[in-house]
Amino acid sequence: MTATVDFSTVTNSIAALTITGVTIKDVDEIPESLVMSPSVLFPDTNGFITGIRVERDEMTGQWNHLYYTLHYRYIYCSASGGLGGLFASYSGLITKLAAVLLAFASDATLTGAIDNEAPEVSELGIVEDPAGDRYFGFVISLNIKQLLEV
Repeated sequence: MTATVDFSTVTNSIAALTITGVTIKDVDEIPESLVMSPSVLFPDTNGFITGIRVERDEMTGQWNHLYYTLHYRYIYCSASGGLGGLFASYSGLITKLAAVLLAFASDATLTGAIDNEAPEVSELGIVEDPAGDRYFGFVISLNIKQLLEV
């Protein structure tokens, strides 16, 4: 018997979502630095997949459910002061947060998943890109359930 675990089908369907004014990157497109590239949603390089667990769905163990959480980091704009002060861009960040939440809430089930719960947001405020540069943004987490046949 062989089992197939395919995270890429789910991540590809996330990358294919359309959110006005937001560029969505897949796992093979993670930027090292986002200087001059605002409004980007990409897999969080600090623990992209967490909480992996398998539960049997029936007695033979042939059908199982695979559960895990995907974490994405959203970068809105630089966290430097500028003309309007440090928090001049904060309202725009909140507007983009609403658009990202709506996109995930509107997609009842991502391709490759048999269920995904409502997203959870953390670290709303100043976040870092993979190079350590500071931006306004947030981390959004998606709890995924997939069918696993062994």
